[in-house]
Amino acid sequence: MEQGYIKLFRQIVDWEWYDDIPTCRLFIHLLLKVNHVDRNWQGKKIERGSCITSFASLNAETKLSVEQIKRALKNLQKTGEIKKISTNQNTLIIVTKYDDYQCFANVDNKQTTNEQHEDNMQKTNEQQTDNKRTTTNNNVKNIKNDKNNNNNNLYCSSDEEREMNQIIRTIVEILNIETEKEFSPDAKLTRKLIQDKLNAGYSLADFKCVIEKKCDAWKSDPVMKSYLKPSILFGNKFDEYLNE
Repeated sequence: MEQGYIKLFRQIVDWEWYDDIPTCRLFIHLLLKVNHVDRNWQGKKIERGSCITSFASLNAETKLSVEQIKRALKNLQKTGEIKKISTNQNTLIIVTKYDDYQCFANVDNKQTTNEQHEDNMQKTNEQQTDNKRTTTNNNVKNIKNDKNNNNNNLYCSSDEEREMNQIIRTIVEILNIETEKEFSPDAKLTRKLIQDKLNAGYSLADFKCVIEKKCDAWKSDPVMKSYLKPSILFGNKFDEYLNE
């Protein structure tokens, strides 16, 4: 077992997901599971505070059902505790405020000073405030504006490509949250459809509008629900859906 530990503030008992046992359990598990140092995985750099995993792995590690895991991940995404990026076979999980849960005390376990204690309390208050940002709109703005996001080095090299990839991943993430599915932002057709629409002048807000409109209209219909996918939503009728 690797050395080290995480710290949890007492205020976690006031956290909105504390009484949701699957969500709370999964979040604490992720805090313990993510990399505490940068590591390489299949030629890609997986940075500190993130990890590659899958539903099967999380199921085996936490004993939560796949449905519980999906719901818990959705909850944690909504309130900004994590970011999730689906690849072809696996999922990248990033704990957004990983450093807030790390204790950098030395090996001699010296007593924490008053100054450190005050700093920890300030971080706790800031964390509680940040966790109130629960809307998808805020998550979208944060992801779009965070051009230095640690995920960028997985997919692109130039600033223009980085921003395009960031927007594509954000759109697919919104779709996955609304449909409770796991579409990959790396799928060639999905990327082409989104990029073509962006190049034609459509915005991130337009995509979000189409996704929400069609989910509201189709999600409860067993037949139409199957059409909630990139090839349909972002295809030739995109403008028609947008202006309904």
